[in-house]
Amino acid sequence: MNFGIVAIWHGFFAALAAAIVFIIEGRKFNRGPREMLPVKKSHAVKLFYLATGASVVASFLLFADLLSHQFQFAYVAKNSSLNQPLLYLISAFWAGQEGTFLLWTLLVTLLGYVFLKRSNERDHYAMSLISSYVAFLFLLMIVKSPFETSAVIPHDGSGMNPLLQDPWMAIHPPILFIGYAAALFPFALAVSGLIRKNYDNWNKSGFAWTLFASVTLGAGIVIGGFWAYEVLGWGGYWGWDPVENSSLVPWLVLLALIHGLLVQRQKNALVRTNLFLAIVSFLLVLYATFLTRSGVLADFSVHSFANLGISNYLIAAMVFGTAISIGTFAVRFREIPYSKLEFRFNREFALLLGLFALCVGALFTFFGMSSPILTGLFGQASQVETSFYNKVNLPVAICIALLLGVTPFLGWSEETKTGILKRFSMSLALTLLSCSIAYVAGVRSAMQMIFVGSAAFALISNVIITFRQYRSGWMSLGGPVSHIGVGLLLIGIVGSGAFDVTKQVVLKQGEPQNVQGYQLTFKGIEEHGAKPIVLIDVSDGTRSYTASPKLYYSEYNQAVMREPDIKIFPLSDLYLSPIDLKSTGQPEGPAGTYELTKGETKEINGYKITFARFDMSSHGQPGGMSVGAVLSVSAEGVEHEATPQLVFNERGERQMMPAELPLLSKAANSTAPRISLNAISVEEKKVLVELHGIGAEVREPAGQQLILEVSIKPLMMVVWTGVVLIIAGSGVSLKRRITAA
Repeated sequence: MNFGIVAIWHGFFAALAAAIVFIIEGRKFNRGPREMLPVKKSHAVKLFYLATGASVVASFLLFADLLSHQFQFAYVAKNSSLNQPLLYLISAFWAGQEGTFLLWTLLVTLLGYVFLKRSNERDHYAMSLISSYVAFLFLLMIVKSPFETSAVIPHDGSGMNPLLQDPWMAIHPPILFIGYAAALFPFALAVSGLIRKNYDNWNKSGFAWTLFASVTLGAGIVIGGFWAYEVLGWGGYWGWDPVENSSLVPWLVLLALIHGLLVQRQKNALVRTNLFLAIVSFLLVLYATFLTRSGVLADFSVHSFANLGISNYLIAAMVFGTAISIGTFAVRFREIPYSKLEFRFNREFALLLGLFALCVGALFTFFGMSSPILTGLFGQASQVETSFYNKVNLPVAICIALLLGVTPFLGWSEETKTGILKRFSMSLALTLLSCSIAYVAGVRSAMQMIFVGSAAFALISNVIITFRQYRSGWMSLGGPVSHIGVGLLLIGIVGSGAFDVTKQVVLKQGEPQNVQGYQLTFKGIEEHGAKPIVLIDVSDGTRSYTASPKLYYSEYNQAVMREPDIKIFPLSDLYLSPIDLKSTGQPEGPAGTYELTKGETKEINGYKITFARFDMSSHGQPGGMSVGAVLSVSAEGVEHEATPQLVFNERGERQMMPAELPLLSKAANSTAPRISLNAISVEEKKVLVELHGIGAEVREPAGQQLILEVSIKPLMMVVWTGVVLIIAGSGVSLKRRITAA
């Protein structure tokens, strides 16, 4: 008997029954905002506990199957192997879609258990919605189960993708999914409040759940960014990928909701707005699930999962959730208490502007990440370039930073201009000093200077407020600490983006070379399990160390994989990313590896090669995706187009698909040379291409040479310090809210 499938069916029926019985009990015992039905008499609660137990049992069984190598289960065979370390056997639980749905179910049911235990009231309608969502997650696992068996049992499994075999794999997905799961609870409380016509009381517990969701979802996003920075050889921490944006947008809406709830607590205003934001934040989570899991973005994102045949279920969930929540909101809209806002220069007005700015940023990003779907409705599907996000969100970020600098000095009553200027005087003076330092450091663009000035203003103002509020106890510092983090993050983004310096070099083994102020010496390759280490001695004249980036061939991906070495210094990072390893005994000269930025032209042995654009079309790869680089090639005055591709199948395995170049009349051989695409950076609009079949004389004795990308990335420590303070400050605010409740 397949006990895993039995547990999933058991959980589905228990959750579905709980959803129905919660509604029945809600109608019977709804006598006001603080009704309570004892657990012993509540059949719905017992049913929900049964669903929770089913999710725990199913999770335990999947862990046991992974740890004991039960390869008769297709999910286990696909995501683990006999020689896989224990940490990655555990992480394999959520390495695939089926496992992440089980993880999601487990987290929602456990949080639902906490919700029932901590709640001072039994909110039947909220629990009905929560139970309905649990039933939906179980249904997805009935359609595509992690406990499906294979007719042929392999001796060993395929193993996890080497890029996922990183310690962050054990941390990032669970934290991100806690955030997704927690976003359900403000939604359920808001819809329940609308159904019960209890339009204000829902936010007493909803505020804490909103804070918890924003902390965990934000932490998941940040960890994902650091993981990308640490593992990807191109060195980016945010690429505005549609799947990355799909988690960012609900987080921005949750942050907007927090600011709206602060106004509602103080002024009893924004009741409609907050109900709407609580609903939309979770609907965006459903939409993110659809974007990521349906395969609709397979041609536009390397993070997108293959379609498992659940697209219709995901669409149905979005339609049902939208109909229930937005429909109820529309019906009750006129009955919801409305307090007219008085637009005075006070904290209420500043928080309202901050809420609006966060929503505008979320809206711009939403349309950007949805562009493949929106354009596909009217013709050829396409996506916006990364520059779109930078352009539309730059003014939003400046507005948010200015508001963060102004708001701490404002009271809830109207302020006089004289009093405000007096309070701002120190912040403004130090901001001007900061702008002067930025100018000396090399900031010349007017928009960059405004951005730096606004970020510095936010940072300085909140540092001042933190010192003033410290006497009131550390529990009062959540907001200022988070806002200090935002200021640091914005400054770090400018520094790391505008002053990043990158150079590609060829290091011959044993020969020192000065690059970017460092002396680098390639010492050779050291075997280190499945991932050999490249040894590079690094010295700046006063200190030295041995860098150990990784360059290895992956049987899983059928490709060469690269992991950089990062040396973190207070003001900059030294980022060493290996590109390729060559034998100097082979023909050299014009053939080799070249980096091209979009629009750049390079002359290589009679060819003029220009990188025109990326090509994200599928090229007949069902269930996978391909990324191509459209190259304009001029050979002997004749224009040609070549599109080498990197093809990824549904398991993430990578294959290079070279393109042929035209044969030159002076060529000694009769075989057309080829050009392959080795790596891409959508964020930096760069590609790494390699030429094959161009003959040249051997000029070097046998040996090894390393093609290495050396980058100096300023203020990365400032970026990570900022995000840590954002999460820490939000955590303090959550602790304060829970304690107060």
